[in-house]
Amino acid sequence: MKRLPVDVFRNTVFWFVALLVVLVAGFWESYFSTLFQGVHITHHFHGVTMLAWVLLLITQAALVRTGRLSLHRVVGRVSYVVAPLVVVSGVAVNLYFIGRLEEPLVPPALSAYWFGYFLAGLFAVLYTLAMIHRRNFHLHARYMIATGLVFLVPGLSRAFLNIVEPLGLPSLGFYQTQIFTGLLGVACIGWDRMRGPIRAPFVVFTVAWGLHLVIWHLIPHWGAWRTFTAWSAALGS
Repeated sequence: MKRLPVDVFRNTVFWFVALLVVLVAGFWESYFSTLFQGVHITHHFHGVTMLAWVLLLITQAALVRTGRLSLHRVVGRVSYVVAPLVVVSGVAVNLYFIGRLEEPLVPPALSAYWFGYFLAGLFAVLYTLAMIHRRNFHLHARYMIATGLVFLVPGLSRAFLNIVEPLGLPSLGFYQTQIFTGLLGVACIGWDRMRGPIRAPFVVFTVAWGLHLVIWHLIPHWGAWRTFTAWSAALGS
């Protein structure tokens, strides 16, 4: 059992480092380069908790890679504080986003507002399942990896917009980046299958993500959502 983390997930730490690079690159223009220039406290709250989670993933993956499982379990207790703050900050920044829009009831805004709650909710579900299965390494590790995928779209879509497009290179739009992330979930299922049985975590992530891609198109036409968004915009402003 002690060899399993190194044998199966030895390169996970590098994927988490890559995620950190994507987030810093994507949010460099809108956040990191303007840290002390009037950034709203909501964005600081979300930025700090988001980075804390990714750094925690990197630390935990590094501890697994080096076989320090006892320390891995001790450090993991930090997640009981960080994870709820990630969810709360996600909701807070989503409310701030919708409250600052001049036209919050146009379809792109309605879909984007849904997406913010979807990310917070999916993260909460994946983290909860990871903790429920914390004694089952196969499931726990995969659910934690999936929490990292939740953070990908916000950073990657901005990296495409702010870095790739200005260079004239092939790029992906915001919704296309979401499709790409869903395909990563499919790839993770395939990775599982190549090494043995398909386990639930990546299936849960991919199915939830697929449902979201459908809801993205449908939700602007739901009266209840438009009413809720209008109320949220008034509250957030």
